[in-house]
Amino acid sequence: MTGTLPRAWDGSGDHSLTQLWMRDAPPRPLDFCALAALADVFFPRVWLRRAHRVPAGTVSITVYFHASAAQLQETGMGYLLGQARGQEFRNGFFDQAVQLWNEAGTMLATSHQIVYYKE
Repeated sequence: MTGTLPRAWDGSGDHSLTQLWMRDAPPRPLDFCALAALADVFFPRVWLRRAHRVPAGTVSITVYFHASAAQLQETGMGYLLGQARGQEFRNGFFDQAVQLWNEAGTMLATSHQIVYYKE
């Protein structure tokens, strides 16, 4: 796992990348609702980038499904590799891009999110 919560909230953050393995708990076969929910499991990128806790909330999120129902069925109850990265942090907003792959390396979904944070 890469990009966990900061150990010290001291403003020393220098990146916004998180990569982790995820699945529903308890495990269940993957469907489109679960895939959409898993695209939104990441904590606010500004916390990682700035290593400073600030209030944050989603303004808009769009999830794009790249997988077919058959590919979700093939994924079953397996883990997904999720990656999130923020691109720009200014004027109280940041954007976040997410990619989700199954264990076979098939990209199942991507998302883009705009988030407000209080400076």
